[in-house]
Amino acid sequence: MRRLERVRSAFERDPGTAAQVVAAPGVDAAYGFDRVEIPGDEGEPERLSKREFEALPLQERVGLLVQGTLRFYRGARQVTPSEAMRSAY
Repeated sequence: MRRLERVRSAFERDPGTAAQVVAAPGVDAAYGFDRVEIPGDEGEPERLSKREFEALPLQERVGLLVQGTLRFYRGARQVTPSEAMRSAY
């Protein structure tokens, strides 16, 4: 089952699955991301919203980050993984 299908399935079972992330005080709103692309097996990337990405198990998110193949976006602009992860964490 593709990641996006697993996430949507989890949301259907429990809409509160994804943690609500609020920027920490003093964190610049210019950081973070609103969507991420994960390279797909068939060449077409899976596109996940920030909430869908955060709903993935932590181990899977870390594994994807370590692979270095994720592409993060804020609006139309691609941002580096370190810039994306700097938001509320």
